[in-house]
Amino acid sequence: MELICVDREMCRRDGICIEACPLGSIKADADGYPVPVDEAVCIACGQCVAICPHGALQNNLVPMADFLPAPRERATFAATAGLMKARRSVRAFKDTAVPRETLAELLDIARFAPTAKNTQQISYIVTADPARTRTLSGNIAKWMLPMPGMERYARLHENGHDFVMRGAPHVIIALADADSDWGLTDAAIALSYLELAAAAHGLGVCWAGIVHRALAGNPELAASIGVPQDKKVCGALMIGQPKYRYALVPPRNPAPVSWL
Repeated sequence: MELICVDREMCRRDGICIEACPLGSIKADADGYPVPVDEAVCIACGQCVAICPHGALQNNLVPMADFLPAPRERATFAATAGLMKARRSVRAFKDTAVPRETLAELLDIARFAPTAKNTQQISYIVTADPARTRTLSGNIAKWMLPMPGMERYARLHENGHDFVMRGAPHVIIALADADSDWGLTDAAIALSYLELAAAAHGLGVCWAGIVHRALAGNPELAASIGVPQDKKVCGALMIGQPKYRYALVPPRNPAPVSWL
C-alpha cells in the first residue's frame, strides 16, 4: 500500500501538502500531483492531510477517522493572553479530589502538544487517589531527609506541613523514553499544555520540582510508583482545586530581547 492516496478529481495540484511536509517525503510528479518520495522518511504527523483545503489526500499511516475538524473560530488573542498571564503556581489546595474524567480530559488535550519528530513519546503516571499522593509525598520527604540543604523541608513535612505536594490531591508525572534526547523538552511542552488547560478549567496547578528530582534521582522510588525501566521521569505537576483565588496578576520583569 502506498504511503499516500490522492483523489485526482479533488486535487488542485497547488503543492500545499508538499510544502507542509516537514521531512520532504512528498514531491510532485510530472503532472503536478503529490507522490511519496521515501515512505520510510514519513513520521506520520498528518500535516499533509490536515492542510489540504480540498480533502484530496489521505496518508495510510494516519487513519482519516482519527482526524478532528479544525475549529472555525480562532481563540481571541485577548482571551488567550489573559489566561496565560493570570495563571498562577498554586500552593494551597482544597481537600477535594478532582474527578478522574476531568483529569483524563486534561491529559487528552496534552497529547496534542508537539513532540520532536512526532514521536509522541510522552506517557503519564497519575495519582488519582489522594491517599496515594500523600504516600508518595511522605516517601519523598524521607528521601530528602539526609540530603544536604533539604533537611529543613523534610522536617517541615514531619511537622505536618506538606512541603512536597503542598496538599495537592493529585500529581501528574510525565515520562519519556529513557534514551530520548528530547524527553525533557517534549514533557515540558506537554505539561505546559496541560497546565493552561487546567487553568481554563478553574483548577490549580504547580510544577512539582521536588517530585521530579526525587523520582529522577532515585530508581527505587520511581519503581515504587510503576515507572518502567525503559522510561525516565521528565516532569511533574501538582493539581487540584485551588483553596484561594488570586485578585491580581503580579508584575514580571520585561523580557530581554535582542532584535536582529
